[in-house]
Amino acid sequence: MGIRSKDTPSARVVSSTATDRGLVAEAVAGSRSAFTALVQRHEGQIHALLERLCGCHETARDLAQETFVSAFKNLHTFEHRSEFFTWLYRIACNHAFTARRRPNAFSSGLHDPSRATSAHAGSTAAQPCEPVAPDTDVSVRLDQEELRQQLAGALGQIDERFRQVVVLCDMQGASYEEIAEILDVPIGTVRSRLHRGRTSLRQILADL
Repeated sequence: MGIRSKDTPSARVVSSTATDRGLVAEAVAGSRSAFTALVQRHEGQIHALLERLCGCHETARDLAQETFVSAFKNLHTFEHRSEFFTWLYRIACNHAFTARRRPNAFSSGLHDPSRATSAHAGSTAAQPCEPVAPDTDVSVRLDQEELRQQLAGALGQIDERFRQVVVLCDMQGASYEEIAEILDVPIGTVRSRLHRGRTSLRQILADL
């Protein structure tokens, strides 16, 4: 990512066992190496989240950069009332939400519901975040790849609110409580949006 500590003889090596809470405290106190450790710890999940939300690898990379820059600038406002990663996920979701409302959103590679189709029809969906195992049978790999592209295309067609919850729960593994904190909505709303999102996905995939 773009924020890195300077390589100096006195630079302290941050322990890989340090907690997020401890690293945040050190980063707020001025330790660039502590913030770098936070970036390295969470950048994979943040990029995966953003790629699944926006449907474009390059756009997700840019939004991940923006997410960590925003986190760095606002780290002093983090009050430890939630886990650091839920706070970071909220920033990432906000950046994805804002990006989709830019005038050139679709031309820059974000999900375009009008063009989301199956792989055979030239899908514009993002590349899968997790590669198929290299020793898998070729026909199976092709089927899995097509399914992933169909799923990515279907995600691009459902309501933004439902897509966020489906991605956070079913792809990122967040709990209802964590999603409620990330999106700042009641747990009942999370359950409702998840149900409607899954229903929409099933209907879209059934028509492919």
